[in-house]
Amino acid sequence: MLGMASFVISMGLQMVLFPWLIVVELNESAQSLGFAQMSTQLPGLVLIMFGGLLADRVDPRKILIIVNCLIAIPPMMLVYFIAVENLSYEILVIYALLVGAATAFIQPARDSLLSVIARGELQKTVTISMGLGFGGQGLGFFIASFAELSGPIALLLLQSSFFLFSAFAGLMLIPASAKTPLVASPALREIKAGFKIVFGSEHLRPTFILLTFMSMFFGGAFMVLNPIIIRDIYGGGAQEIAMSFGVFMLGTVIISIFLVASGGIKNQGRALLLALSGGVIFLGSTSQHLPFMGYLSALFCWGLCGGIAMSMGRSIMQIHAPEMYRARVMAFFSIANLGGMPIGAMIMGYSISQIGALNSIYVSVGGVAIAAIVVNFTSNIATNNINIPIISK
Repeated sequence: MLGMASFVISMGLQMVLFPWLIVVELNESAQSLGFAQMSTQLPGLVLIMFGGLLADRVDPRKILIIVNCLIAIPPMMLVYFIAVENLSYEILVIYALLVGAATAFIQPARDSLLSVIARGELQKTVTISMGLGFGGQGLGFFIASFAELSGPIALLLLQSSFFLFSAFAGLMLIPASAKTPLVASPALREIKAGFKIVFGSEHLRPTFILLTFMSMFFGGAFMVLNPIIIRDIYGGGAQEIAMSFGVFMLGTVIISIFLVASGGIKNQGRALLLALSGGVIFLGSTSQHLPFMGYLSALFCWGLCGGIAMSMGRSIMQIHAPEMYRARVMAFFSIANLGGMPIGAMIMGYSISQIGALNSIYVSVGGVAIAAIVVNFTSNIATNNINIPIISK
């Protein structure tokens, strides 16, 4: 948990610093931001299944130690180019690709270890880890809000240090045995097996589809549309971007605490659909050019709904994943949760350039609403009671 918290603090720093450097410091367009944000997620879409396969075959602890050391290098690269006053948009895209590639191996390894440390209380552990993760990101947002005061170099050095601490936390883990031999069947065959498990399951398939569309349209709005709205509609900078991200994460943390304290939600599929519907309503309200505090309030409520949706989706995937394939199934969760963002980022960037930032909100909420309606009428996700409480009896 220490290693995860340290990692997500670093990623929280990045989520504010990266768009701030692009749209404020370099004054790039919405389409440029969309492409750059796509670059942070695209490597994950390509490599995440191989990361899951590797986590199923070797000790995930080793992956976390090695890759967290490697991911500490790209922030140092940015420090160098900023110090010599040669930072460019192209350098930031390269940074995004490197960090995205490393994350594709860290995420499945961390998800694989989650079931080990849960000790029979998987949903409780999942919800706590999500709350801790969003809380860590919120702390990263808060630190990054001082970018205009401290300058980016100090914050990038801090980001690199948090990555290294995450690697150190991995050293404190007990070594685990690999679940399958390293010389198991070919990688593509193993990945295909994970694909069949996900799409052959009445629980996993609709959950995967919903999370993918949530990632594409809500994730695209979160990563691209929100920073542009802050800059163009509200005239804000790093502090306002951090506040907008922070209130969303505050909502997810509060709802995660509530879910743990209340014992959980029995019908998780229905809760997932209702949470997405609530997200459509609250995000949609921001299209009305609200006062800035009203905008932040809507994002907070959107975060409440997002916390439920992500917690329910992740719990369903964890519970119904066969143990021997858990990391690969959770790699599909990562694909669903992150893989739609590259497409969503490009859609949002193009939409903003054509119809403006506020009108593009309708594109975001419309995509999620259509997906929720189709899945509701083509699966039994809303009526199938999974009935596994968060806190085991």
